[in-house]
Amino acid sequence: MTHTHDLFDEAINKDYMPSRRVPDADAIVAAWVRDSAAVRETFPPVELAYGAGEHERLDVFKPDPEARATLLFIHGGYWQAFYKETFSYLAPPLLEAGIRVAVMSYHLTPAVTLAQIVTQARQATAFTATQFPGPLIVAGHSAGGHLAAMIHATDWAAQGLPDVKLTGGIGISGVYELGPLRRTELQPALQLSAQQAHTLSPAFLQPISAAPFLVAVGADESDSFVWQSQQLADAWPGVASQVRLLPGRHHFGAPDDLLNLALELLK
Repeated sequence: MTHTHDLFDEAINKDYMPSRRVPDADAIVAAWVRDSAAVRETFPPVELAYGAGEHERLDVFKPDPEARATLLFIHGGYWQAFYKETFSYLAPPLLEAGIRVAVMSYHLTPAVTLAQIVTQARQATAFTATQFPGPLIVAGHSAGGHLAAMIHATDWAAQGLPDVKLTGGIGISGVYELGPLRRTELQPALQLSAQQAHTLSPAFLQPISAAPFLVAVGADESDSFVWQSQQLADAWPGVASQVRLLPGRHHFGAPDDLLNLALELLK
């Protein structure tokens, strides 16, 4: 059996650790927390449970008056950090555009497996679609981009879930081919076998939804993150088309383009 540390590769690890590549990463995350707290004061969300687990929860922000669409946002943190409360800051521009915003939490590794988190994302999507009929966009950033793509590749009947009709998907600086992550410091928490990394990689799956999936990545990201987006665009021609490089955006600034991407899908 290959031990986890035998796989580690310093160069690959460096490319996949944006918190070390972006000098003020900690300050940006602190601003997310601060801004999100302010948003929650101004627009108190309704918390809904999409499952029985402690973190199987959504924060729903509703525009005034009626929503033209719902956007389900799945946060990043490499499946081992953050909950929904940190990402309320993304809601106001979407609300202003008439878009209902649902931000989901999920359980984190290593307490659960990545496969279990994928199941939670699917359950949250089916729940959101049932609760809020109408146009639905599923968007995710970083590890959340991976989960958004997995949703796009979901056979709902096979999962025992109600059918979901997506208007579109958005992956912002996502990871779609998980093999390289086995060679990073994430592997002790993820514990991915080569087989699991393949099975859980959207780049090796076919999209089930025919709706467009926008593959966007910060232009200032590492080569590996740009490569990840290219892998999905190449694997999903017609659905994903070309990679969108977001000018002037590093990993932590890329979610700020969420509204523009969502509006593109609602044209």
